[in-house]
Amino acid sequence: MPTATYRLLLALAALFAPALQAQSTLWVTSSASSGTGSLRAAIESLSPSTAALQEIRFAIPTTPGNPASEIILTEPLPVITGANVLINGDAPAGRVVVNGNGRQIFTVEASATTNVLEIRDLTLRAGAVVSSGGCVRVRRAATATTLRRLVLDQCTAYLSMINNPTVRGGAVYTTGALTVEDSTFTGNRIVSTSVNEAGSDAIGGALFAEGTRPVTIARSVFSGNRIYLGNQLPPFCTSGHGGAIGLSLSDTQAVISDTRFTDNRASCRNPTVTYDLDGLGDGGAIVVYGQGGETRLLANYFHGNWGNRGGAVGFMQPSGMLATLTNNTFHENTSNQAGGGVSLVNCCALAMINNTFSDNVARSPGMANQLQAGSNVLALYNNIFNGPNSNRDCIIQTAMTNSGYNIYANDPCWTTVDGTSQVIGAMPWLQAPRVTGGYVPTMSYTNGSPPVDSGDDLHCAPYDARGIPRPLDGDIDGTSRCDIGAVEHGYIDVIFRGRFEAG
Repeated sequence: MPTATYRLLLALAALFAPALQAQSTLWVTSSASSGTGSLRAAIESLSPSTAALQEIRFAIPTTPGNPASEIILTEPLPVITGANVLINGDAPAGRVVVNGNGRQIFTVEASATTNVLEIRDLTLRAGAVVSSGGCVRVRRAATATTLRRLVLDQCTAYLSMINNPTVRGGAVYTTGALTVEDSTFTGNRIVSTSVNEAGSDAIGGALFAEGTRPVTIARSVFSGNRIYLGNQLPPFCTSGHGGAIGLSLSDTQAVISDTRFTDNRASCRNPTVTYDLDGLGDGGAIVVYGQGGETRLLANYFHGNWGNRGGAVGFMQPSGMLATLTNNTFHENTSNQAGGGVSLVNCCALAMINNTFSDNVARSPGMANQLQAGSNVLALYNNIFNGPNSNRDCIIQTAMTNSGYNIYANDPCWTTVDGTSQVIGAMPWLQAPRVTGGYVPTMSYTNGSPPVDSGDDLHCAPYDARGIPRPLDGDIDGTSRCDIGAVEHGYIDVIFRGRFEAG
């Protein structure tokens, strides 16, 4: 090799040496809570001064008494250190369960050196703390956290008026960038420690994210998450907000897509009764605060969630924010006050394209069953509003001119002339939710129904809730037009009538 070339290679090797450092792997070989080979020992062995990736892997022998490789903690785990940490539960013997057993599981403190934390392929169960984030807490704003293919089950954050009157996130709390993918949150909650917490402050029964860094949640499930605050003031008692998710972000973007939200609630507990009370907590599934930036809800499914303002989703006074809702399905959610599906209070700017609202209910007379908004409406096109006639379908409390091609069962929500939307009465053609492609249930409709090829192409989402391209020729008249609602109808018909069938 020529001398000059050799010297050049040496110089390049020296230049890129930090990037070429080998990662270190720390193995967990014992299900014991502490000692050699334990998860505790692996976390204690993380080096705070190492820039290379440090990965914790699991190779716990299964036994008849521990077939699921379950680690049951007897004390909280140490805080995580190191610049780049991966906790990888993809073990040869199957998914590893870390049972907090009433103790907090993974934490990153504000003083840590951790820039990147990824946790994948684990079940985190029964973690708990009198504070925020019963299973995962990241207090360092510069830490980018990724949760991938996790199950977070029965994690709890306790609220105490004496020791900790402010709680955020029953299972997960982060202040930095957050990515959640293909994960399941079930039965997580914020619970008060006394019988009367009327002055308490609790947000995000499963997850809470705040700060100036982006948040992305995709292809996940939030089911049966709760905020339970003790209160003796029936029938409507003070509660926390955001039964599943709470966001408080500034000048950044949150994107939640392809995710199911079912049976999440901001409820109350009264020790004198044996059932949940309807709380005054906003956002049965999601509550959004903050300022600036954009919150985007794309192709999600909301069913059976219960909140005060916003049975499914509540945007609560986020100044200067853009709220974008596209291809979502809101079905049978309930609000105590306003907006059985979605409520926007003193809010932002709103753009809603190709959503389906069906059978959501606002229990307070005079309020809107499907959508109630005090917002600057930038776009309200191609939406279905179907529900009972006890209240109006939709109320927009500000002047609105950017509206068209919506279908209402009972009454419109326009406040200015909208010559393209229709009030059509009952919608028997709207079918029950089921999965017909994509990641979430959607509500299809029968051939020849009013939504088919009746939308506005200029304000048409490029794909429907299942990822099917829009527009299609749903009525087979030779012209492709955008459908109204979250589903683009008749794609199977189009394939076969276009002679793509075999033979």
